[in-house]
Amino acid sequence: MQLSLTRRCVCEVIGTYCLVLIGCGAMVVDNQTGMLTHVGVATVWGLIVMTMIYSIGDLSGAHMNPAVSIAFASVGRLPVVDAAAYIVAQCAGALLAAGSLGMVFGVDDVKLGSTMASLPTGSAWAVEFMMTMILMWIVLGVSTGAKEKSITAGLAVGATIAMEAFVAGPLTKASMNPARSLGPAVMSNHYNLLWLYLTAPIVGAIAGGWLYRFVRGNDELDTEECVMVKKVSAVVFFALIFGVGGGAAMAEEGNALLHPQDRIAVIGGTFVERMQPRDELEAALQTQRPDWKLSVRNLGWSGDTVAAIARKRFDNIEAGRARRLADIDAADPTVALLWYGQSEAGAFAENAERNQADLISLIDEMQQREIRVILLTPVAMPGDRRPNYESGLEAFEQMLRNVARAKSLALVELNWQPTDEQLVDDRMLPNEVGYRDLAKQLAGALLGEPVTSGETIASNRAVAEKSLGEAERKSLLEAIARKNEFFFHRYRPQNETYLFLFRKHEQGNNAVEIEQFEPIIRKADEAIWDAAQAD
Repeated sequence: MQLSLTRRCVCEVIGTYCLVLIGCGAMVVDNQTGMLTHVGVATVWGLIVMTMIYSIGDLSGAHMNPAVSIAFASVGRLPVVDAAAYIVAQCAGALLAAGSLGMVFGVDDVKLGSTMASLPTGSAWAVEFMMTMILMWIVLGVSTGAKEKSITAGLAVGATIAMEAFVAGPLTKASMNPARSLGPAVMSNHYNLLWLYLTAPIVGAIAGGWLYRFVRGNDELDTEECVMVKKVSAVVFFALIFGVGGGAAMAEEGNALLHPQDRIAVIGGTFVERMQPRDELEAALQTQRPDWKLSVRNLGWSGDTVAAIARKRFDNIEAGRARRLADIDAADPTVALLWYGQSEAGAFAENAERNQADLISLIDEMQQREIRVILLTPVAMPGDRRPNYESGLEAFEQMLRNVARAKSLALVELNWQPTDEQLVDDRMLPNEVGYRDLAKQLAGALLGEPVTSGETIASNRAVAEKSLGEAERKSLLEAIARKNEFFFHRYRPQNETYLFLFRKHEQGNNAVEIEQFEPIIRKADEAIWDAAQAD
């Protein structure tokens, strides 16, 4: 005897609650302890699906997934009203589970298991589509009507979930379930690419359902309601396909880590500071997207580390951190590129925890200022002969990956290998040629147009660098150098001891002139934009 719709919905609430609580909980625990590993997390997802199917499969069907309920309705195995009620119940269960995780762990623990993609948007959508289509094929094969009742249903579906999590987990977190993505997203206020995780599973499930129905044939009565549902499903299916197609057309620009009119602060140590005055990174960004009118501020400081040790002047480390924040406020960025690691690499092992804590503290400060943060991996310099340098760089890079995952940040991994012709004499830093080659690779990554070392930037867009002659390029670099000089005097005047510190009684009255650099710097930015658009 079939349960009432209300009781079946209660089962769906309970099932989805357990699914999200245990599955996402495993992700959070693994992030905190590292003990479960990716294999362990994927196994947990498969096991919780299997056990819930055996628990409520003969009661409600154990859908626990709006995409599955919609697909069942699209092939006539579930009334539309029941499907709508199931979807509400599943979303409620997911929200309750995410809220429970938030009460225990807090919302900063990998955003409560939020779904995040490491692939370009179009590729991530395709992965979620294909994984859900396969899942729905399996579900229909082991179900009777809208219920999974076979003794093998739990094993088959649970194994499918586990296998797909093994494969797609590192790519898209293998959601395949709009409710599973919605709950953590709402409770952690993390909506990045949520549309992808709502649309791709639904379209994939409908496709899987129709494919199975086509192969098996019309073994079920095509009632008037069933015919109507299939027609509505077709409209929804193709509407979503066209909607995603439009999104894919915008995906190339959407993949960019930078946005039009961004104000970019590049923060780091010696490696960053020596990019001045003829900043090749800014030249690459401006010529590749002159229409974006980007503003770049170099906040590099020789000898600086994530602890801001070089910025402390005559004071303690805390004063150095405060100074760095003041520098950031002076730049007023919308996005910050954090480029540390070279200085820390030689003694990273003994300072690993402190470095990570300092980095997270800096990130938190910038996020409180609503600044987007992008992490950049350090570049190995062959001239650095410190005993633990190479292992320290690798450990620092792994720390960046962990922090990026935990804080849901973009990470640009620069596998740039300079040649001898691209290095200064002591091989400790790139020369002008080296910085230019590295800048092309980094600019491509930031603008969604990956470029490997030694390649020339190319895209379907009008790339101004290709049309800039030597005279125009020289003019651009000189404009960048002027702006960098003006900004350097704005945020780091050479006579600041006399203006702001213990000798300010001598020239402190001239400190008001520092802020007068602002309109000069803005005009310098405009000159850069004009130079970048030269034909």
